[in-house]
Parts: sequence; structure tokens; C-alpha cells
Amino acid sequence: MSYAKTAVTAVLLFLCAFAFARKDDSYNQHYIGPDEDAPWEENALPLPAYPQGNEKWVDIYVSQTYKGHPKLMLDNIVINTDKTVHFILNQQSDQGINNLTAEAMHCQSRSSKILAYGDDVNKRWIQPRNSQWKVIGTTLNQLDKVRSVLYQTFCEDGLPMNQKELIERINTRAMR
Repeated sequence: MSYAKTAVTAVLLFLCAFAFARKDDSYNQHYIGPDEDAPWEENALPLPAYPQGNEKWVDIYVSQTYKGHPKLMLDNIVINTDKTVHFILNQQSDQGINNLTAEAMHCQSRSSKILAYGDDVNKRWIQPRNSQWKVIGTTLNQLDKVRSVLYQTFCEDGLPMNQKELIERINTRAMR
């Protein structure tokens, strides 16, 4: 009798080991992950046209205590081939003064870069001398609260697949 129990136990152990060792190809077969070893290269895009005044802006909700009125231009959000998101941001002051920037956000490195500052008097972009990618910070340690909200909008759950998904994310994540 003990030989039969030992044989059954051995067969069950073999089947369990076989079940754990088999490759499960049925889940997410079409996912192509990023090549972690390949260095990321930024693709340059031309600066957008300077806002003329008839563009559609949406208010970005940061928090009840946040001073200022950040706005995002809806008509000019571009997802570049290098997986960066390009947008125009207006960090309007409490006094109504516009502070326009053309920016890019790289989701994988959790960083943003100011591509140009807006000259609201002459209606033109001014490129900074030394534009560098800067880390946004984590959700718990928000170094830049506006860009943290934009990161959550553009980057969490991967980049939006199309304009409809992008607008839906802006409505649900940035505008509250």
C-alpha cells in the first residue's frame, strides 16, 4: 500500500512541476515591450504656432490650495514618434498674466522639458539657452504639481492611443 501512495505522490509532484514549468503563451501575446538596453533619442519637432487667441484652453485642477490658474491648450497636444508628449501650457497668475510655455514630457523617464517661452507682447516663442530634461517627481513628492498632474494625465496607463482617449483622460484626470 505504501508503494502505491509513493507512486501516486510522485506522479502528482511530476504533474505539478510540469504545470509550473510550461510556458503560458495565452496571455498578452501581442505586447511588444520597450527595449530596455536601447538608449532613448529625442526627435526634434518644430515649435507650434504661437497662440492667436481663438484656441480652446482647459483649466487644470491641481488642488484646492494651489494658487494660480494653469491651462492646457487642447488643439495643440502632439504625441511624437519618440514617445514624448508636446503641449502648450499657460500657468496664468492670480492677476491674469499669461505665462506660456511650449513643453515636452517623456513618460518613461518621468521628465519634462521647456522647449520655448511665450512672449505675449510680440506673439512669438523664445527658445531657452540651455533646455534640459528635468525630473517631475513622484506622486508623493511632487516637485512640480502642475506637471505631476499632466504626467498622470498623459503617461499613467501608457500613452493615449488616439485623440479621443487623450481628451477623455484630460476630462477625467486633469479637470475634476
